[in-house]
Amino acid sequence: MEKRNAGLFGLFKSLKKTPQDIDMRWTAYTDVRYGSHSRNTVDISIPDAPPQAPPTGAYSVIVFIHGGIWMYGDKKNRPIFLDTFRDRFVVASMNHRYIDEHTHLPDLVDDVSAAIACIREFCSQHSVDIRKLILMGHSSGGHLSMLYAYQRHKTAPIPVAFCVSMAGPTDLSDLAFVYSFKKLGWLKLFYRTAEKASGYHPVEGDITDEGYSETALRLMSAISPLSFVAGDSPPTIIVHDAADRIVPYANSAALHSVFTVYGVDHCFIALHSGVGHYLGAKSVKGGATRYDKTVIARVVKAMNEYIEKYCG
Repeated sequence: MEKRNAGLFGLFKSLKKTPQDIDMRWTAYTDVRYGSHSRNTVDISIPDAPPQAPPTGAYSVIVFIHGGIWMYGDKKNRPIFLDTFRDRFVVASMNHRYIDEHTHLPDLVDDVSAAIACIREFCSQHSVDIRKLILMGHSSGGHLSMLYAYQRHKTAPIPVAFCVSMAGPTDLSDLAFVYSFKKLGWLKLFYRTAEKASGYHPVEGDITDEGYSETALRLMSAISPLSFVAGDSPPTIIVHDAADRIVPYANSAALHSVFTVYGVDHCFIALHSGVGHYLGAKSVKGGATRYDKTVIARVVKAMNEYIEKYCG
């Protein structure tokens, strides 16, 4: 357990602004276990005495899932701008198992579900009532946030208020992935990742420049958030830069189009600033991530609007 006393100065310094520092206090609990695997851990911060406590005594929780192609990364790589929410929200950053020959994407979705249930129980033990869930992540973490929300929002331990996907894949059956990874010289990595993610060993002809086999298409679609969009899907903030060379920008554009057809409330933050897949990310003290200042400003603005709309 760690006591923290931080202000908005860190965030606004990254934005090259220096407003009056606002005191924010919370208690951080690190490496809370939610399962038997060594990576089944989550960091949780709970407000100590927020300036404006929720009138009902209930809080919303923001859960961040790190990126790393489902095989790398750590919960310490959380966005530093989340610190500005800690005085009025429970904020959590979770690890999940990595995909391998025995652990596939559905297992990681189970990890997300177990972590959320753990956070609710942990907060209950600290006399904190959690009413709404905000799921967010970068890259593969954004994918897991959306996949969990669209697949399991009806049975989630905490009702999903909305999602935030920062450069997250939405359609793994999109051939643009093949072209992107081939251009980067990472085609073998793509095949290996696809196999570990789906649990299916691609054979010759399953995935080519011309398309996917029927089996490969079915399996990749089954682990794609786009496949599970419906009229009652949770609202989503989509953040993607057109210069992304890893996750095709077309993935987020496709999700935007499908949301429009189904009438799902969403905010598409379409970037054309050249910040790429990592959104101008830089590692700061403790492993946290500071994104490009324009990205931070637009994401925080959209989150605050959705918080007011869906969290009260």
